[in-house]
Amino acid sequence: MKHLENLLWIDLGSKDDYRLHFGDTPITRLIRKIVGLDRQAAMVEFSRFLDDQSLNSRQIHFVELIVDYIVKNGFIEDRKVLLQDPFKSVGSMSALFKDKMNIARDILKTMDIFSERL
Repeated sequence: MKHLENLLWIDLGSKDDYRLHFGDTPITRLIRKIVGLDRQAAMVEFSRFLDDQSLNSRQIHFVELIVDYIVKNGFIEDRKVLLQDPFKSVGSMSALFKDKMNIARDILKTMDIFSERL
């Protein structure tokens, strides 16, 4: 972490430059946004949903889209993204999981794990 701070705040610019471009964004959050997340790490957290035999193919596909998004972007900063493509092409979470809202809540909690770890 100290090396990253030196790189960003000394070698490439100042702490004021960083704040100008990235505000109060913690370095860990910025790095995760840039490089994304290891697919295996995301799969470990979401495997219980992907392996859940009670979920239908559309529900599993929705979870796979969440995993893909987190792998690419590092985390889901705003849940509103779930209302946009590619998620909305599968259906809204409330409609997809209308009979399994407890699972939907668990999926959302699992998504939040990636934001909380930053």
